[in-house]
Amino acid sequence: MSALLRVFALRGADREAALDWLHVHCELEGVLEQDEAILVWLRDALPRPPFAGLQVEELPHDPTAAAVTGLEHDAAILVANDLLVRPPWVERPAGFNGIELVVPRGNAFGSGEHASTQAALCCLHAVWDAPASCADVGTGSGILALYAVQRGCPAVQACDIEAEAVAAAQELLPTAVVRRGGPEVLAPADLVVANLTAAEQHAALPGLLALWTRRSALVLSGLRNHEVAPLLARLPSPPDRTFERAPFTAVAWLGQR
Repeated sequence: MSALLRVFALRGADREAALDWLHVHCELEGVLEQDEAILVWLRDALPRPPFAGLQVEELPHDPTAAAVTGLEHDAAILVANDLLVRPPWVERPAGFNGIELVVPRGNAFGSGEHASTQAALCCLHAVWDAPASCADVGTGSGILALYAVQRGCPAVQACDIEAEAVAAAQELLPTAVVRRGGPEVLAPADLVVANLTAAEQHAALPGLLALWTRRSALVLSGLRNHEVAPLLARLPSPPDRTFERAPFTAVAWLGQR
């Protein structure tokens, strides 16, 4: 991993969609949304988002930023009153007695900063009913699967199509089954959670429904407001729970025990 941050400018009609894709497929160290461009910082080469209406330009390196580590402003994230996410180099806040998820930031999405991750965690936290098994599809760093492990779920699985994410999740979740691929590589699970972009949710939906035993909840996150209705139209019933962490929404269907 490079010690220096690199900055890229995203331009064109698909720049916001590309930003959503990048949040899922790599670890962004910073984002600045401007009128005509979105600037993103990361430590390695930028993966190429699959959008025709996008122009990407790497901007010249600023030598004055050589001392920046990307860790200076890290802080514990209070996702809910009793649910906290923090990297290992940030201390647990004094007086906090709830569920604590310690997730290092690396080359995988999902260490708690992004609104779609927080929406997914809030939703999962609200519908948790001690399932016998849990599957996290598109696991990124493994944070949602880690939540299941922390809550004592005896059988936790996770998958991702990115090798870097699989490696990060395997390191974070030594007791879980972590595989590379989509929902088809996992065994049926009582609770299924997926934090994916809208396009990925649509593509994965048949596999997610086949994976879900319906004994516990199905949680889907990663959707912007205008993307929720088209996905819900493909489901047999309206969701039982909806959580928003602007600009993202997570939806959940309860199990049928």
